[in-house]
Amino acid sequence: MDRAKIAYDLHRGGANCAQSLVCAFSDVTGLDQETTMKLCGAFGGGFRTGGICGAVSGAGVVLGFVYPHADPADMPAKTRISKKIMEFEKRFQERFPGLCCREIRDLPADPTVSPAAQRLGVTKACDVYIVSAVEILEEMIQEEQA
Repeated sequence: MDRAKIAYDLHRGGANCAQSLVCAFSDVTGLDQETTMKLCGAFGGGFRTGGICGAVSGAGVVLGFVYPHADPADMPAKTRISKKIMEFEKRFQERFPGLCCREIRDLPADPTVSPAAQRLGVTKACDVYIVSAVEILEEMIQEEQA
């Protein structure tokens, strides 16, 4: 499955960054596209305020399914998901200059930081962020399974 292409195509088709990313991981979340679109509809444009990038917010949703913290009393699970989202943010910021949509959306994004962006010919900033976020999530999930 080419999750980067799925996410890229969804974004080009009008889905926001979070919707695109989370839909690409439907095999992980078990969510259908309609439910994902509803769940993540407000995440685009940094929660419509220029806040946290939708690709980062979407990654948080996916990580929440991979490393669930469903029981409020389960402190080890809470710690685990906290560490996982912090690790994702660290890896994202190793490639890009920030996490806030308003700070990064209009910057030129270097597609050479993402093999998927290069393979797909992606050059627009948000698209590069989305496919890179897909790659980072796939790396993190694979590392856990190894």
